[in-house]
Amino acid sequence: MVIDGESYDVRREALNFVPTRHGPLHYLEVGAGVPLVLLHGNTYSAATQERLAARFADEHRVISVDLLGHGHSARPEGLFSTRYFAMQGEALADLLSALFEVPVPLFGMSAGGITALNAVCQRPDRVAALVLDGVFREVTTATVEAHHHSTASMSPSWHRYMATQHGADWWPTLNASVERAIELMAAARTVVAPCLETVTAPTLIFQGGKDPFVPDAQARAVAAGIRGSRMVYEPEAGHLIAWRNPDAFRERVRRFFSEHGVL
Repeated sequence: MVIDGESYDVRREALNFVPTRHGPLHYLEVGAGVPLVLLHGNTYSAATQERLAARFADEHRVISVDLLGHGHSARPEGLFSTRYFAMQGEALADLLSALFEVPVPLFGMSAGGITALNAVCQRPDRVAALVLDGVFREVTTATVEAHHHSTASMSPSWHRYMATQHGADWWPTLNASVERAIELMAAARTVVAPCLETVTAPTLIFQGGKDPFVPDAQARAVAAGIRGSRMVYEPEAGHLIAWRNPDAFRERVRRFFSEHGVL
């Protein structure tokens, strides 16, 4: 399949595309009920989140999006720069505008959470609630070092798996390009969550005390910037609490949505 001049591997799940200002975004869909947009972290894909999406599919129509540069989504010029998260947010805002006429909840993990924070700057009227897991306001040297360590410690089997998600030719480029973008943003001290004080959507933030990618101060800066936000802090958790205790995480999110009339 060729979309906007880009060639895409057509597989069973590669069916849903939404045009955006930065090229098409691909998404997977499962379940029924109130929509929930699920956003993966850097170098992952919508397909890697299938088990997570299934956890919410009993009450939600879960829309799992491939971020720009990932999976089957577009690979626009200039993406891997200090505008990395701004471009991701702009594309997501376009998807929200195209798919929904009412506000919907967003659940973003790591880079997906920062993408959600950028999208709400663009289309606050399309965001009913935010669930953010492992997010920061600025990229720090700790984040850079964690990315370097993660890349260096990837096993051959993980590289093979990621190649199936992104394409064998593209995966090495994606991995190196994301790392370089993180370095550029850290050097420029780029604020990647730029409009926190304007966010009015109910917001739930998860933070692990042993998260190598997100220093506590950065997660707390996001929480402090969003009026009325709530933080769930687990001192012994690392990056992405969603995978630490799946049942407990699901129930916390369910209660949060119920409290704010999202279900």
